[in-house]
Amino acid sequence: MTLEYEVKLTSTRKVMEKIDSNPSISNWEVKKIGAKNLVSHYYDTEELKLLFHNLAYRLREEDGKKFVHLKANGRSENGIYIREETQKILKNGEDITSPVYLKKHFPIIFEIIRDKPLIETLTIDNERHILHIKKKESEIEICLDFLHFMRGKRKIEYNEIELELIKGREEDLMECSSLFQTIYGLHPAGASKYELGLRSFNLIPIL
Repeated sequence: MTLEYEVKLTSTRKVMEKIDSNPSISNWEVKKIGAKNLVSHYYDTEELKLLFHNLAYRLREEDGKKFVHLKANGRSENGIYIREETQKILKNGEDITSPVYLKKHFPIIFEIIRDKPLIETLTIDNERHILHIKKKESEIEICLDFLHFMRGKRKIEYNEIELELIKGREEDLMECSSLFQTIYGLHPAGASKYELGLRSFNLIPIL
């Protein structure tokens, strides 16, 4: 289990394309890492039991590999989301929704859902453009996420900038977030991608 320190900012495609084409961020050293495609499949019960226990369970396809993640919504401090995450590499033939798999790897899910089956509730297709910025002892990963929330044949576009502290001080993450909000007129996202996707399809109330 690891802790994530991150900030999520809502954006427009135009702003993100501008940042990606000319990534200059005040007195930070910027390095373009490149782009990759991520496809995340989220699972929950029909009643969304995991969501209402502040958990998100997903299978992510990335660079030909598959990873299983359990994320907690965590807490927010000064605009920074601090969340716990557990990751497993999926082996061939494993069924991440089966009671056997859940008991072995994610017993907390098994305890919550009991005899309720897990179903795929949302798919997120993400074209992610990645920058790394450094200053002194701090390093932050900036992800320009060009997203599509998908359910069946329905697809909704959404754009978000995710800033994650790789190493260093939380104060530097706050500084970087403030710079982005001031320079580009951005605002903090009100929820996780999973929650925002569910809201987009009216599966949970819009707050």
